[in-house]
Amino acid sequence: MKTITTRVLAVSGAIAISLGTAACSKSETPAATGGSGSTSVSTPAASSSTTASAPVASEILAKAKANALAAKSGAFVGQVDQSGKTIKIDFKGTSDGKTADIAIEMEGDGKARVISVGDGVYIQGDETFWKKQGAPASVQKAGDKFIQAPASAGSMTQSLSLKSFLEKAFGAVTPDQLAKEVASENVGGVDCWVLTDKKGKGEGALYVSKDKSEVVRFTGSSSSPGQLDFSKWNADLGIKAPEAAQIMKIG
Repeated sequence: MKTITTRVLAVSGAIAISLGTAACSKSETPAATGGSGSTSVSTPAASSSTTASAPVASEILAKAKANALAAKSGAFVGQVDQSGKTIKIDFKGTSDGKTADIAIEMEGDGKARVISVGDGVYIQGDETFWKKQGAPASVQKAGDKFIQAPASAGSMTQSLSLKSFLEKAFGAVTPDQLAKEVASENVGGVDCWVLTDKKGKGEGALYVSKDKSEVVRFTGSSSSPGQLDFSKWNADLGIKAPEAAQIMKIG
């Protein structure tokens, strides 16, 4: 299982990190929001256009980036399109990647969940996912059981880290890409500043809370549509290893 489980971790990590580019590169808000059936409603605040009190766009971006990269933990949920396929993701994890709980659903490639904790990395997948990974027949029939990755896979947890994702995400957004106008919107009860691409909101937007300068939402581009909603910054995420009865022994 070493080859298969490490491959699965690599796939999960690569997907999580690649979401950064899709989420931030000048994008269009998709019709549907993603992940775990969660829905977040955006409504214009009292002033949905530029306000006299709005700070400079580059300053909002700088504060949001600093806070996100300094965060010890966080969560996001949503979906992005990659090569014409929709990927739904529900991510909870720490900055260093040592603790993470990531659920991924890839169009045509099945569903998977990766839990990384101090004592190991555990992978759960549906039959479609395991078939795509070339897993043995016994694993393909594992149902809701988790497979424990080999100890050597522990070094790959950095690819599952919140910080790796955020560095990739913010690397795709530069101050000179931003429109000078800063709008206001309310997202799920949180008043936000809205930074958009110079070409307009349909080509990318970053929503930042006014009170804490925390990232609330990224939207993707017309070429890489997607939406990711963020929460639980610096919170105790309560991530634990699966119960022993949930882990399938590999002979």
